[in-house]
Amino acid sequence: MKQDRNYINFFIGIAATIIAVSCSPERKFATEFVEKAVTKNILVIAPDYLFKSNLKTYLLDSLNVTDNENRDSLLLAHSDFLGDLNDSLFIANYLLGYTHELKKFGFNVFVQNQSAQFLLVDSNSYQVNIAQIELEENLYTFRDEDMIYDNYYYHDHDLNAVYVNSWFEVSNLDDDNYKHKVYFTSDMITDIVDGTFDYDAFTDKVRYMYNIDSLKQDVLYAFAYKLGMQYAGYTFDLLLNINIDAKISPKERSTKYWRYDPINHTFFIAGEDRFTIMDE
Repeated sequence: MKQDRNYINFFIGIAATIIAVSCSPERKFATEFVEKAVTKNILVIAPDYLFKSNLKTYLLDSLNVTDNENRDSLLLAHSDFLGDLNDSLFIANYLLGYTHELKKFGFNVFVQNQSAQFLLVDSNSYQVNIAQIELEENLYTFRDEDMIYDNYYYHDHDLNAVYVNSWFEVSNLDDDNYKHKVYFTSDMITDIVDGTFDYDAFTDKVRYMYNIDSLKQDVLYAFAYKLGMQYAGYTFDLLLNINIDAKISPKERSTKYWRYDPINHTFFIAGEDRFTIMDE
């Protein structure tokens, strides 16, 4: 009987928490922002080119490079993925994923060649400048590990990796007091390892077997589209939280950074999946 009471109290506590969250001022203003998204307009400006670097400096030894002035260009020329990467195609895919996803949140989205139409919009306007996209090629050490009969086994792989670093400038064109800020985010894509530790009971030995699906340049263009979609979500969440900050006093505002799922129409607390504000 006591256990039954504990269960009842537990579920009552959960229900009370849900009710408190659903009735909180933050939730109220977040819901209002989502409902009014269809009235908001965003002009998206994309960069003209990519910044690309090959950080596999160990190649310099085999290239017998002693001229520091030309080392960056030589490394890029010997890059596996970035040397002849098409900047325009990568940026176009990135922008396509970004704008398509912003529209799913309800925003009216304009791109740079639609600036004239955007200028005719009276209010509820934002400008997002994707100020810089940087690609860095490097190695990433991945550890595949397992516990077998209380024994720890591991195998380290040096995988090819491409890091994509992005800087965003977000402006509220209706607010003269809005402080211009720069936001940063970074993601990477690598070779894919499929490995397993196989224990042989007869020999009492463990053998590690693996296959590597090597990263290819074509995959980077699809990755660009995926990142664009992801960062559109970051942008919506940023504007949503800025709106909450403006509506609630700092004393009443919690430290929660809210995210919104446009498919399930739910709010949840963000982890690391968000923009990082750059130091002013």
